[in-house]
Amino acid sequence: MKRIRGQRSLLMVGLGVIVAAVAASALAAQAKPATTATKSSATNQSASETAAKNASSLHRKKFNVSKTVYANDPKVKTCVRITLYGTLEYEKSKRSTLKGSTWTVYSGRKVVNPTMTVSSFSGPKCQGARKSVKLNRADLSQRWYTSNCTFNPGISVGFPWAVAVAPTVNCNQVTVAQNVTQHLNKAASYRQSNSNKEIKFDGAEYNNACLTVDASVKVYKKNAADSADTTFKVCPS
Repeated sequence: MKRIRGQRSLLMVGLGVIVAAVAASALAAQAKPATTATKSSATNQSASETAAKNASSLHRKKFNVSKTVYANDPKVKTCVRITLYGTLEYEKSKRSTLKGSTWTVYSGRKVVNPTMTVSSFSGPKCQGARKSVKLNRADLSQRWYTSNCTFNPGISVGFPWAVAVAPTVNCNQVTVAQNVTQHLNKAASYRQSNSNKEIKFDGAEYNNACLTVDASVKVYKKNAADSADTTFKVCPS
């Protein structure tokens, strides 16, 4: 009897150990999904943050720039005020590196309604008091290209604009968008309007996303003509 009772005691102890092991396994199994869910939540949050950083947004920036230049021919000797205005549109986004640093990416750059005006006047060194000077005629020219001198950035335009490889002030010969208009009437001011016209630049830029425009006017006065030129840079914010 004593041997049977001893065997029963050993059996009960063994069963207790097994039950305890099963309970511990059940608790561990319940804890694992919670850990996995936490990891999954953290991964999703990280992916959301990355997507938010990489999301691009549309920006519109109006520009209005002016310079006074001089047509120096002895028979012309006329001061010319050249002004350009319009809107620069672009997509702006942030990109992250594996080391955690970020940089800004500009894409979809577009110049909308690029308008050029010219006014002619006389004055000492083109400063101080001004007196309007009427010209016989004026030819106005705009020539847009990327400021980093990309030879073929991919430019698209609509009539009467044209895309060509041409000499520029800052980049020698590169692909440009250009428009030249002739104004045959006598006047002291002229305007090259480009309503509903766009100049589109393909691709993305990480650092130098500025655009450059060479503006030129050939003025005709009496029986002489001369050119007055300048250049402007238009940059996203």
